[in-house]
Amino acid sequence: MTQVVPLAKLKDALRHSRFEPAFQPLVDLANDSVVGFEVLARWVDPALPAIGPVDFIPAAERYGLIGPLTRQILRKGCTQALQFPGEPILAFNLSPLQFRDPDLFDFLMAIIEPTGFPLQRVHIEMTESALIGDDGVALTTVERFKSVGIGVALDDFGTGFASLTRLHAFPFETIKIDASFVQTMQTDPGSRKIVASVIGLGQSLGMTVVAEGVETEQQATILRRLGCDIAQGWLFGKPAPAAEIARSLAPSAGGMPRTSTRVSPLQRFHQLEALYKDAPIALGFADLDLRYVSVNDRLAQILGRPAEDIVGHRLTERLPARHDVAMTRLLRRIIEKRSITSREFSHRATGRAYHISCQCVCDDVGDAIGLSIAAIDITQRKAAQIALKADEEHFRRAVELSPNVAWAARPSGEVDYMSPALGVGEASGMADRIADWYARMHEQDRVRVRQEWLAWLPSQQPFSTEFRIKWNDGEWRWVSSRAKPFFNSRGQLERWYGVISDISEQKVLEAEVARMASLPQERATQILKLFR
Repeated sequence: MTQVVPLAKLKDALRHSRFEPAFQPLVDLANDSVVGFEVLARWVDPALPAIGPVDFIPAAERYGLIGPLTRQILRKGCTQALQFPGEPILAFNLSPLQFRDPDLFDFLMAIIEPTGFPLQRVHIEMTESALIGDDGVALTTVERFKSVGIGVALDDFGTGFASLTRLHAFPFETIKIDASFVQTMQTDPGSRKIVASVIGLGQSLGMTVVAEGVETEQQATILRRLGCDIAQGWLFGKPAPAAEIARSLAPSAGGMPRTSTRVSPLQRFHQLEALYKDAPIALGFADLDLRYVSVNDRLAQILGRPAEDIVGHRLTERLPARHDVAMTRLLRRIIEKRSITSREFSHRATGRAYHISCQCVCDDVGDAIGLSIAAIDITQRKAAQIALKADEEHFRRAVELSPNVAWAARPSGEVDYMSPALGVGEASGMADRIADWYARMHEQDRVRVRQEWLAWLPSQQPFSTEFRIKWNDGEWRWVSSRAKPFFNSRGQLERWYGVISDISEQKVLEAEVARMASLPQERATQILKLFR
């Protein structure tokens, strides 16, 4: 299949080319009748400027040297890769011209098989231009590659003219997104949409999708979020000699590759659609024009219309004019600040209460694309809160009339609840009420009681003490404070609950009894007779 080119013709072509000096070693080393690209493999003079594939591949195609070049690259690549650790795959690019040669399969097999490199680890890449025109020969060749285990990839997808019919007809295993789209994803929304679409298309057809030209971590992050299977580019590795590649593939060179469950965008769409539909909360999405793009049945029920009658209409459509303006201003502010806002809303017609959250949704580079709406029915919770508040009010009123004061503390001993009491304090806030009690304690009792309490805590046994406190009328009274520990189901101390009782009269009686005990027997008997 290799075309032989007279040396004189090649010399004449090189003489008029813009990279003629770089090709001069080929002319000097060639024999008098033919030039083969095997010479290129022996040309290693670093002083000469490198010739990129954009330059030398068209020249090789034009002068019939693409065959020798392919032979040299495949033979050397397969031979060297046998020494690499693991089981790497070698991917080779072939010229579109070569796919028009019916002998291409036999040509490549004659090169690869003698090296001993496994065919299952060889991938052939073809560009879309190879599919232009009569692709019967190309299709037959691709099918023969597949029959022996060689993988076939469609390279630089999106830059050529491959139709969906041909994409479906060819048994590609892999589709590769051209680097021009990948490298402009962060600045061009159109490129992001194309990349996302190609990923979905390829995976829906059962192909592995590879993104080419990845150079930044930001590009890699976007591709991961879009569900791309594989990324290649200078972010992960640059062209290097075989020895250096072998070292980079060694197990000690780095961590294990990242693994993930492969799910195509189409599968993810159906999964999210199922979650969206059956979610226990109301969900919706609006575009930047504040029009509903989608709503689930729960949100449609709240809005009081079928879902199909809501999509396409503005979020504020049925609001009065002044509310429309205020709501629109709020939603625009959420988009501008990339923020989230929550509100409680009571539906007058139904009497239901909802907690509504509205959040700006951004794409992978931070551009706003719409608003998400979530609503939770909190009617029962609001009713419970109202009932609880009423119960607390009843309890507070009852406690205020009680001669006792209830208190509670954390396991650490910190008092965090103190009920109101008749004649003691005016503070209404809990923190102020507790502070007021401490301030009213007699200074001789305040430190003592605290020390007793903290020393007693480790015992986790019922506690009791007595101290003096100043009433609103300025009178000092004695009180008794008692507490019991409360344990949870695991036997862990969870709270202390206590009560404070006025024992002033008891203290007066105790003092009188003590005084009487100190009197002579006759005098005590006389006093007792007075009480009979």
